[in-house]
Amino acid sequence: MRLAEVEAAIRDALDRINRPDPAYTIDRRPRGDGTPHVEGEGPFFDLVVDDDGMERSRETVDGHELLFRLLCREMRLRAMAEERRTCTVTAPGWLGALRRLWPGALDGLIGSDDYSRGTWIDGHIRLMGHLRSDWGARVHTENDTMLRRYPLTRAEHENFRRLDLRAFGVK
Repeated sequence: MRLAEVEAAIRDALDRINRPDPAYTIDRRPRGDGTPHVEGEGPFFDLVVDDDGMERSRETVDGHELLFRLLCREMRLRAMAEERRTCTVTAPGWLGALRRLWPGALDGLIGSDDYSRGTWIDGHIRLMGHLRSDWGARVHTENDTMLRRYPLTRAEHENFRRLDLRAFGVK
């Protein structure tokens, strides 16, 4: 695959989830914020992550793997945004800043929310599976591996909810 073919396939995938973006292009220069960019025109590409002026990773991939990786990131971000959109926060706003400075210190004492990594992970798997069943299976396996190392907390298990992804064409 050439870079233009990967971009066209990503635009097609965005159409399939009811989020058309006819102007979508792959970043070819670093943003410096951890967003991956691509070097090369194909059939092999360097997928590079640059953060704060430092190259964090560089990996050579073919066009099919590049397509998977970029769509995987795109669908993960969409699933996470949907989880955030449906999250119920019962804590006062000022508590969020305090929790960032002192994580876990006031858990259970003042307000809570129903955040769960399990919620967005499930949504991510379903979005990728909607695009291609083997991609959904691959993301499922990758997340299972990560969850064995970093299991969901009790609260994340209790707060799991299945996202309504019908707006993305997912049943």
